Amino acid sequence: MTEMNRTIRGTPRFLLLPFLFIIAASGCGESDSSGATGENDNTGGAGSGTGGATAGSTSAGTGGATAGSTSAGTGGDATGSTSAGTGGDATGGTGSVSSGAGTGGAPSSSPTFHIFMLMGQSNMAGVADKQDSDKNSDARLKVLGGCNQPAGQWNLANPPLSDCPGEKGWNLSTSVDPGIWFGKTLLGKLPEGDTIGLVATAESGESINTFITGGSHHQMILNKIAKAKTAENARFAGIIFHQGESDNGQSSWPGKVVQLYNEVKAAWGVDYDVPFILGELPAGGCCGGHNNLVHQAADMLPMGYWVSQQGTNVMDQYHFDHASVVTMGTRYGEKMIEALKW
Repeated sequence: MTEMNRTIRGTPRFLLLPFLFIIAASGCGESDSSGATGENDNTGGAGSGTGGATAGSTSAGTGGATAGSTSAGTGGDATGSTSAGTGGDATGGTGSVSSGAGTGGAPSSSPTFHIFMLMGQSNMAGVADKQDSDKNSDARLKVLGGCNQPAGQWNLANPPLSDCPGEKGWNLSTSVDPGIWFGKTLLGKLPEGDTIGLVATAESGESINTFITGGSHHQMILNKIAKAKTAENARFAGIIFHQGESDNGQSSWPGKVVQLYNEVKAAWGVDYDVPFILGELPAGGCCGGHNNLVHQAADMLPMGYWVSQQGTNVMDQYHFDHASVVTMGTRYGEKMIEALKW
């Protein structure tokens, strides 16, 4: 019989109970801070529960944060995580472009300047006469330069948004473009405290060849991007595009659309993809047959979409009338809201 057994047998039972309880408790707990056993592990283990994660966990809940987060709810992202949300991106571009979180989105911890490119030819520059209903007075919607406004600075957005008369001299100063209604539509879902910036580069009557490398308007696009990306809290968020009348039916056109997207993305210096939304050409005009190529281009892009021209009308063989400009701009906005999950 060991010395310990002799000691126990000679000890009154009421004195043994606390001692035995301590021995039992030390050997079978459900919480283990060493990470070896137990259901709650605070050292390198995976977080448990819906959206929950303890400090140092490698994952958290549904769509939650990655390593380094302190806590994250369902679909959330805690401070210090390296990625966030469905389709998100944790690495920003060069300059002051925000890194953001979520698909084309931005961190909720600070106000974000969401910047969108408006690209294409005359149906993006606008031809129908503007009306009082097209005016914007909301300071959250801005344009870089714009027709009859100081170039190279952010101004209150009002149509037309592209430079007039433009580099070719064909952009009208009295028109409304779909970009203003795109922006107005976004305002309804804009995250609180954030702002929208529109960068309009449309040139009437021009082939897509003039917008890509080697084209006569390519440098203008690069110059505007270089200026836009220096804005405080800037976040490149997406592109809307209406073009094709000058390239009607050309099978090489979809590939050039992809080239344009890649060149714009490279100029912004970001490593995430953004929505690129193409508009169908009016069926009642010259070039409705080109819409098969519009759909093809959307399918070739990493985040490609297209909006329908159904129900629109033209004022000549090429151009949307006023009501149709409003319709197309609104559809661009609704599709962008869907793509960004606002």
